[in-house]
Amino acid sequence: MYRLLIVTLFLVGLPGMPLAQAVTIAIDHSDGGKTNARHVSAFFDALANEGCSTKLPDSSDVSPVELLFDSRPVSVARKEMPEYRLIAQARTLEGEVTVRGAVVVHAARGISNLESLRGEWISFVSKESWSGYRLPVKLLNKAGVKNSGNSFYFVGNHIGSISALLHKDVHVAVVAEPLAKRWADANSLSIVAVTEEVETGGWWMHRSVSKEQAWHCTQALSELNRARHKVLPAWIDGFIVFEVSDN
Repeated sequence: MYRLLIVTLFLVGLPGMPLAQAVTIAIDHSDGGKTNARHVSAFFDALANEGCSTKLPDSSDVSPVELLFDSRPVSVARKEMPEYRLIAQARTLEGEVTVRGAVVVHAARGISNLESLRGEWISFVSKESWSGYRLPVKLLNKAGVKNSGNSFYFVGNHIGSISALLHKDVHVAVVAEPLAKRWADANSLSIVAVTEEVETGGWWMHRSVSKEQAWHCTQALSELNRARHKVLPAWIDGFIVFEVSDN
């Protein structure tokens, strides 16, 4: 799984005091999020300003990353990462901790069923995105809509997927339902179908990290508004945080 690693240091306390111990950090971008230097820097500065000091792992360090964002449903990630504890779960634009995928077309086409989309060009997020591919493709395949003749396109993020539809580069866009709802009315789009819901992903802290450090990063995540975490999937509005001892 592709992960982006970045570093920033934060000096806590009064001048002359030692640097707070930093944790190594990684972000999974398989469900999207901006990766350019400006947004990445702004995000990690925001974490540091709220008291969560982070750093890039040393190239010779064999220790696991200590703080990471995993876009997979939390129940899936938990089974595969028993050495981590969940400290914050993503909350959607609708305030939920579950998300669904949506299949979107231009409303003027009058399409009301998935079967009508056979042979159409369709934009997805990535093959690892649950709401942007894994769940929607099951619905599409069941309706006989399959990837034949290079009709499936993977653009890397939810905004890119729906932008491809608006620019008429594709006929159909697959995106997270919260975004589809926000864009539909303003852009004369129609949601043809939605998937079953799945848990959102979240932030995980390695169990080797002290509870004090974990608490600082948990609190930092709770203070971030949407404008400060554009490096994450666009359908995320914020995070529901957990007590470190809870999981």
